[in-house]
Amino acid sequence: MSHSTSSTPMSREEAKRRHDALTQLEVSRSLRAHQRAWFDNLRQDVFENGRPYAIVGALVPHEILEALDLPFITDVWYSGLVAAKRQSGYYSNFLDQQGYHRNLSRYAALTLGVLLDENNPDKPWGGLPKPSLLCTSIHERSTEIMSRFADAPFIPIEQPVLDRPTPEWWKMSRWQWEDLDGDYRIDALVAQYQDFIAAAEKVVGKKLDLDRLREIIDRVNAQEEYFDEIRTIIATAPKLPARLGEVMGQVMGIQWHRGTQWALDQAKAFRDEIKHRADNQMWVCPNEQFRLMYVGQGLWQNLDFFTEFEEKYGAVFVRSNYLSIASDGYIRYGGKDPVRALASRYVTMSEQMHIPGLGSAWAIDEARSHRVIGGLSIAGWWGVTTINRALEEAGIPVLEFPVDAVDGNTWDDAKMRQLVSTFIEERLMPLKQAGV
Repeated sequence: MSHSTSSTPMSREEAKRRHDALTQLEVSRSLRAHQRAWFDNLRQDVFENGRPYAIVGALVPHEILEALDLPFITDVWYSGLVAAKRQSGYYSNFLDQQGYHRNLSRYAALTLGVLLDENNPDKPWGGLPKPSLLCTSIHERSTEIMSRFADAPFIPIEQPVLDRPTPEWWKMSRWQWEDLDGDYRIDALVAQYQDFIAAAEKVVGKKLDLDRLREIIDRVNAQEEYFDEIRTIIATAPKLPARLGEVMGQVMGIQWHRGTQWALDQAKAFRDEIKHRADNQMWVCPNEQFRLMYVGQGLWQNLDFFTEFEEKYGAVFVRSNYLSIASDGYIRYGGKDPVRALASRYVTMSEQMHIPGLGSAWAIDEARSHRVIGGLSIAGWWGVTTINRALEEAGIPVLEFPVDAVDGNTWDDAKMRQLVSTFIEERLMPLKQAGV
């Protein structure tokens, strides 16, 4: 007696789940587990044991806090977490209700919203305790509010004006950083770092160990070297071995722990997995047709949005600022003074990514090395209009996305789908057909 079997065709949703399970990086799972355990331990230490911690900006030398054993949260990293948890709309509304104007930067201010929202039990990872120290750019108004709320010192950092722009800055940044950034500008930032160090030393009750700081910087350099290898693999592989959303999440998660042994080990595991996937032709989109890049900020509120265009158009995102600045902006070789090396890293980093000339030259170079045919940028971020124009003049069309990087209230799913589809069909397909 014979038996026949029949199978029901998989739904599109099931097929996507199976595909995602095959393409998801193992290091993404280990990163999430580490982040959650680290944050739980931090909150326990602060709430139950009274341990101090700091809230700082992305361009603050985290390595100094690591050397002093002072835990910290990065404001934009936590805002990205709020967005990823789909709670950015709630906290944007909460800030409005508290009387804060709509132009308060949500990229950093969502952290303020969580800190102020003391009575809400449903906060990302349980919310934030009051910090003992804050340090961000002097222009970040939300930090001043957090400082008053927590009754904690705020050390503002003011970046010296860039007066000698070098368009191909990434070719000098690793070894020739003193010449690139200017000793007088580095001096100005070092002086401010001394105030930051003094405040942090007061909080923890001990002096900064410069030898330990050197060891941490060496580990950061080694970590960024792994990122540089990953960038090269992604740029040169025949097709994309890992989705950009996962790559961005991995890079930023590791960066906020940079200088630790865990971060170095995680970066190596990340490199190993990307290399394995490329060597074994494990592509996220076997029918890859269009390689795209993020220009400026990433779409943190919905990193999975673009995966649906893989199946429909063979479109993948292969490049973002986050992995590339890790390679080109963080590494500092040579130099006897570790504080000075840190000042060189941060004195121009933001300008290098964003201002006309520097940001434009870098974006075009990155687009060509990654073989992209088009780009997408989040509207409203500084410098992006000029960079987009430079890319367009170089023959690389750019779609300006009218949303906030983290504020879910700006999202219209149907509208965004139509924008991307129209961009691919009307601007990229003709280029592809012309063999560009």
